[in-house]
Amino acid sequence: MSPQSLTDDLAYVRDLAEAGQKAPLLGGRFLAWWGGLTTLAYLGHYAIASGQFGLPPVSFAILWVGYVLLGMGGMFLMQARFSSHKPGAASVGNQVSRIVWQAAGCLLGAYFTGAFFAALIGQGTEAFMWSVPMVIGLYGLAQYVSGVMAQNRVLSVSGSAAMAAVVPAVLLMSTPYIVLLGSAVAAICVLLPGVLLMRNEPSETV
Repeated sequence: MSPQSLTDDLAYVRDLAEAGQKAPLLGGRFLAWWGGLTTLAYLGHYAIASGQFGLPPVSFAILWVGYVLLGMGGMFLMQARFSSHKPGAASVGNQVSRIVWQAAGCLLGAYFTGAFFAALIGQGTEAFMWSVPMVIGLYGLAQYVSGVMAQNRVLSVSGSAAMAAVVPAVLLMSTPYIVLLGSAVAAICVLLPGVLLMRNEPSETV
């Protein structure tokens, strides 16, 4: 093999790697799903806590069990229907994004399952309040990692904003407004970027 041929081959491999690194992310549907679901769940939590519907405390447990079941069920359904024929599906950025969001979903499922059983055995509903900084911090971390790996500024910036929102979330821990903050962060930093990613997804290849 001539030196020129080797140089051309290395340049070709480098171009492929750079193209894969900058491939469009395909996880917008997962962001939109979890972001929308979390936004509604925290609004529901605030409505129950403020007594707007006169519901008993066990309603918190029912709400968050529904959140886990819908969230995980919807995520696995979307994964099963996800097409691997879209351009960039096998890129490093998309693989990392898929893995980090799967891990985040499983962690949230485990946390809210524990919070549900804690409420059932009479330990109160404080675990649901503490979920706010954990949830928005975890979302922010997952988005930041995905954004950096795929060189997607929308995700890296929104992820940084979500992680920064952990500070006011902790400061508002003893107030009912913490869940409103969680709802706003989920809508702005997760749901909205997810919708933007979905709009930019490439068409499926045959």
